[in-house]
Formats: sequence, C-alpha cells, structure tokens
Amino acid sequence: MKRNIYQMIGLACRAGQVSSGSMAAKNSILRRRAFLLIMSRDISEKTKDELISSSRKRDIPWVILGDKYRLGAHVGKAYRVALTINDRGFADAILKALDELQVNEANDMGVVEWQK
Repeated sequence: MKRNIYQMIGLACRAGQVSSGSMAAKNSILRRRAFLLIMSRDISEKTKDELISSSRKRDIPWVILGDKYRLGAHVGKAYRVALTINDRGFADAILKALDELQVNEANDMGVVEWQK
C-alpha cells in the first residue's frame, strides 16, 4: 500500500515532532534534534546550501519535496520552505516511503531529489 508522505508529515506535526521554517529547521539540526530535513523545491539557493551543509556535517538525510505552499499546508501554515522531522520513527517511515515510490510516481509527488 502506497503511503502518503504529506500525511506522515502532518501526523508528525500533530505529534509535535516537526520544526517548521528555515530558522527553526536550522536550530533543530544544530541542536541534533532533527532526523530528516525536508525542503521545498522553491527554496532559495543560499538557504538550501546552508541547510544541506549543516545536515551533512551531522549525517542528517535531506529531501526536496513539493512546493512551499503544499509543504506549509500540511503543517498548518501558509507556506514553509524547510522543516525537520524530529522523531526517528517518522523520519524512517518517510524515507522508506520515498524508497518505495517508483521514479514516475516520485515526480508526480513533487520529489526533486533526496540523499540516501
């Protein structure tokens, strides 16, 4: 059964395991609370590079998924360009769902790239 990644993000948010917004995401990464970084495809290059650099230093996987409005809608905000999942179970479930998606299905979901 295909899992909906956006639904898992929403569940993680309702469980209080999401830091949403680029500054909150960066703080979560720096404090080693994050298990997964999720960015929208319309994030600025500078912010994207900063977040990816921080997450690589701490061995945190990252994914570029959808646009900022869709990402924000699933965490109850107008828009969000970045967020972190701060629970290993949710992060692993999202990464597993990404791995299970076929390439054409991943493109339909808005997945641009992810680090494995």
